[in-house]
Amino acid sequence: MKTIKLIVILLVAVFVSNCSNKKPNTQESSNEASTVVVNENPVEASLFDRLGGTDGVSSIVNGIVQAHLENPVINHVFLPLKEDPEHFESFKTHVKEFLSAGTGGGATYTGKDLPSAHKGLNTTEEEFLSAVDDILMVLSKHNIDEETKKDMLYILYSMKGAVIGQ
Repeated sequence: MKTIKLIVILLVAVFVSNCSNKKPNTQESSNEASTVVVNENPVEASLFDRLGGTDGVSSIVNGIVQAHLENPVINHVFLPLKEDPEHFESFKTHVKEFLSAGTGGGATYTGKDLPSAHKGLNTTEEEFLSAVDDILMVLSKHNIDEETKKDMLYILYSMKGAVIGQ
């Protein structure tokens, strides 16, 4: 149930941030007899699509996991995962599902809710911020635009309470 609430929160956050940035597109077309003004609302790509769809999300998650493994502030959490390759792949699959589901991709998330997934890690503010920095760095490496990075940052901060101190 908490997973559904989290996904709903993520989708609402994406929807709100997308709606607040929409500007109507007005085109004028002239005819000899009259001028017609047409208002069109362009269809904005979902956050999932802006991240590159399934392939983009998969590549981004792989990059994030690699960055976390190399990050001395948080690698103590991720290095033990590599000792069990099957669990490590399952972990990456869950992260891909989570990111896809939370950004409008249509995947079904089959992992634990955030507090349960982070239980016992006692994540600190410094570790959370370091992980966010890794994510933003990977998004930049994948040439993700600034608006999309801002949307992701908003979502990440909305999850902060479910991650820190668990």
